[in-house]
Amino acid sequence: MSQSSTSSQRRCRCGIIANYFTSTTPSNPGRKFYKCARPKNNSCGYFDWEDEIFADGFQLEIRDLKSSLNAVTIERDKLREKLIDMEAMNKFEAAKVKKLEERVVQPMMVIIGSWAMFVGFFAAWIMK
Repeated sequence: MSQSSTSSQRRCRCGIIANYFTSTTPSNPGRKFYKCARPKNNSCGYFDWEDEIFADGFQLEIRDLKSSLNAVTIERDKLREKLIDMEAMNKFEAAKVKKLEERVVQPMMVIIGSWAMFVGFFAAWIMK
């Protein structure tokens, strides 16, 4: 239940201004009601709906919309988790690629140096 401001005030049997709420229960979603402002153990038990009961079709539609919203929220949360996992995997794979590149650079330098020495020896041998 969520409390909201009231446009019209009602008094409970205690004589104090009753709190104004919006129901969030599945059986009465969105319905406005008044309730005694005192704590439960000191309350007079005052409770009154602000409106008439919604038509069954309207309540079902609200329930369906809330179910759809919940399903979308769950799917969004799953996608967020997937994104986090994929970003972590991407960082891990990037680190692996960097290590492999480092491992390839050193042998490439050895090969280039070896070829340079070979060409140098070959050129020296031909010039003799």
